[in-house]
Amino acid sequence: MADALPTPRERAGRLERLRLGLALQLETAGGRHDEPEIYGGPPGDPGLAGGPGSVSWEVHGDLASVAAAGTAAILLEVLHPSVMAGVAEHSSYRTDPLRRTRNTLGYVLRTTFGSTEAATRVIEGVKRVHAGVVGTRPDGAPYRALDPELIAWVHTCIPWAVMTAFDRYARPLRREEKDRYLAEQAVIGRLGGADRVPESVSELEEYVERMRPKLALTEQTLAFLDFVAGRGDDLGVGRLERADRWTSIRSSMSLMPAWARRLTGTYQPALVERLWLRPSERLKGALVRWSYAELPCKRMALARASAAAPRGAATAAA
Repeated sequence: MADALPTPRERAGRLERLRLGLALQLETAGGRHDEPEIYGGPPGDPGLAGGPGSVSWEVHGDLASVAAAGTAAILLEVLHPSVMAGVAEHSSYRTDPLRRTRNTLGYVLRTTFGSTEAATRVIEGVKRVHAGVVGTRPDGAPYRALDPELIAWVHTCIPWAVMTAFDRYARPLRREEKDRYLAEQAVIGRLGGADRVPESVSELEEYVERMRPKLALTEQTLAFLDFVAGRGDDLGVGRLERADRWTSIRSSMSLMPAWARRLTGTYQPALVERLWLRPSERLKGALVRWSYAELPCKRMALARASAAAPRGAATAAA
């Protein structure tokens, strides 16, 4: 006798289990980000990035766009030889490969959705850690992580990549919205210690062109790229995972200009991008949005920012 077809309730139950399983995988890789001490706080506090109605809250509330941009942002950062030297000599990317990804995601979400006090505390904490990141590059040039130029570059790579991902895979952003987003994010960059950061698309374009001569593919960068791609017998990365990484790296880097893709060895013909990389990223993005429709941190931040301050608070503060 043939098995009975699943009932609508059974099908719904299976889909829900699948959704929860995918959500758990996302949380395992990137964290849950629901700490009350970060995302709670004073009623009515919008945080550093503009609060409800800001472009930053919309863009960073789309986990799929932030995830799609993550690899590109990190690879752009380490194209600066001083940033790469600091990562190579002071980070644990080989022993804890997910840590930098988690830290980058956590920094984006906490500085965007955290209360003003908590977000500022996160930024100051990163600065304290980076105070000890000093050294000499293999070419003999000294570096320090708190160099305002390096902070500006690392800061800029993140909103540049995330904004591009959101514009491509979520909804097109108007030029004015992009300018607003970059201006909102510039507040965070300056608090982080950057000297000057782009606050508009035109400033971003000019800034990137000024930085290009300072970027290079060093031996340390090549080793980092090999590690990210899973190349090397000592990494224990199987053929299927390497193929998945190949696609993910190039899908993310397709957000960046052709010169950056050529420099990192991730350039692919337009046909490959159109028929494989972009459809693959759209599918992953759809799965992320289905399984994780709302970030807990955004929900908590919205409750905080939308809450009315207690009566008498304004009088007492005055």
